[in-house]
Amino acid sequence: MGDEHRHAGSPRRQELTRAIYREARTVATRQALADQAVAAKLGINGTDLLCLGVLDHAGPVTAGRLAELTGLTTGAVTGIADRLEQAGFAHRVKAPEDRRKVIIHPESAQRERTGALYAPLLDALDDWCASHTPEELETVLDYLRSFSDSLPLLTERLRQREE
Repeated sequence: MGDEHRHAGSPRRQELTRAIYREARTVATRQALADQAVAAKLGINGTDLLCLGVLDHAGPVTAGRLAELTGLTTGAVTGIADRLEQAGFAHRVKAPEDRRKVIIHPESAQRERTGALYAPLLDALDDWCASHTPEELETVLDYLRSFSDSLPLLTERLRQREE
């Protein structure tokens, strides 16, 4: 790529930047729709699945911390924890340092059940990755991490404006 393509203000760079953003939004929308379908297959709702994803990423957390991470109220998280526990996706344990607090733990069966539903997506990703060089995959991974890292900052900024 020549220097004219590296300049932040070049029309081609602006066009590509906008196209990347549009594709990222399309991916996010399609992921949300797929997640709704997965949640329905699992017999839970989309917010419950979202919380399972947070638990999978963050590990066991208190109900209060799950509320912070999701922007939900502690009352809503209590209802979610009830439903997840009843459906076999999580269990609650009293915090050893403060018995008034509850730690929500994801069940390993949850990963297996949800993983099986996402398997076709992972198979398609494996196929796509097999046709690209490690360097190309590193570029894609770098982009995804950068975009992912910017989303919590946006979320926090938007939540602060609500107060």
